[in-house]
Amino acid sequence: MSDSSEQQSKPRVVINHKKTAQLFLLYAMVGTVAGVGAIVFQQLLSLLNIFVMQGLVGFLEIQIVSGLRRFSLPWEAPALRAWLLPVVAGTGGLITGLLVQRFAPEAAGHGTDEVIEAYHTRDGEMRLRASITKLFASAITLGTGGSGGKEGPIAQIGAGFGSFLCTRIPMYRPYRRQIMLAGMSAGIAAIFRAPLAGAIFAAEVLYSEMNFNGKAIIPAVIASAVAYGVYSIYFGFSTAFVVPPFSYSFSLSDLAVFTVIGVLCAWGAILFIRVFYGLRNLFVRLPLDARIKPAIGGVLTGLIAMRLPEALGEGSMQLQRMIDGGYTWWFLVILLVGKMITTGFSVGSGGSAGIFGPSLFLGAALGGAFAGLYAMLLPATTIPPAMFVLLGMVGFFAGAANAPISTAIIVAEMTGVYSLFLPFLWVAVIGYLFSQRWNIYENQAPITGNILER
Repeated sequence: MSDSSEQQSKPRVVINHKKTAQLFLLYAMVGTVAGVGAIVFQQLLSLLNIFVMQGLVGFLEIQIVSGLRRFSLPWEAPALRAWLLPVVAGTGGLITGLLVQRFAPEAAGHGTDEVIEAYHTRDGEMRLRASITKLFASAITLGTGGSGGKEGPIAQIGAGFGSFLCTRIPMYRPYRRQIMLAGMSAGIAAIFRAPLAGAIFAAEVLYSEMNFNGKAIIPAVIASAVAYGVYSIYFGFSTAFVVPPFSYSFSLSDLAVFTVIGVLCAWGAILFIRVFYGLRNLFVRLPLDARIKPAIGGVLTGLIAMRLPEALGEGSMQLQRMIDGGYTWWFLVILLVGKMITTGFSVGSGGSAGIFGPSLFLGAALGGAFAGLYAMLLPATTIPPAMFVLLGMVGFFAGAANAPISTAIIVAEMTGVYSLFLPFLWVAVIGYLFSQRWNIYENQAPITGNILER
């Protein structure tokens, strides 16, 4: 048969431009809502940090993110009243517990797992009420000193809105799972200023093995780009973290060091997962009203914060200080343990916050501690300490979430350090390979075997 006859026998692809335009607008709308939701959440969190943590407690070591509307404390902040930390965190936990149990019990915990469960078991159906409840409950948890991340509520608000639209408009219902994922990716892209990573994360995080959902990529890219633009127009287009300038020349022998970091991050991620779910299960077994448990978690978090205040809140300022080399290696080890426990108390008790942020925090602490010890053993090393911190962030979350590719990209986008993709990918893959049996997202599709054996 000739080439011309073969070409004629192929089915003709018909593109419905009207339908494509409608879907494009839908993805952009979801991204816009996710971006606006991220702005509302960030401003609400900043207000709570200003008036509660700074104005009442006197804790000033906390990041205030200001956008077009700038807020500041109208009175002079008092000296640190450490005794108020358990009181404030406990009160915030109580309010969170009452809010969540009254309006949407599924808003407790870390929101990304709720999105994954909806994708696998409910055909992408989520209640918009749960997303809105999550936004306010997480702002209260973090704004009163609870330890957690910002991505959970933003991921859930975007995913919930996408699911809501497709549920209410029958013609879009077949696309509900993909549009829900687009909303989740848009929220992460906005809050971390990482549009590409947000899109890849939505396709990668669904499974505990290397298995991408290709159908989610295009909707996620469009929604993430729009959400990132909306959020950045308000807060600025700078990166989430600033890395001090450094020079580094790759050497093949450095792969051995990167391998060690990756393995340590995998072990650290496994420890974090076991601590987090061990504390979560402990709270589940407590014979108490679910509305009270987050208050207990808040009090316990505040008691630890009285001696280790760096372990409270969402920790952006402390993470930036790790990148700047502002802590000793032995203090970072203490902070690593303390942050694991406070996150378990705050979120595992039924509080509402994300888990992505604490994982990056813990990885940075582990990387910084390794940098200090490595410099003591090999003072002539040419690897800058800040690079170890970044590698720790990548390896730790890649191991905890079983998402090596998106994690390498997100740390590059958050810091603007794109020249370290090779070390990032190496450490991410090592962290993933050595912790495949464990994952921080319980609702990921199960592992079918070691990736090296398939």
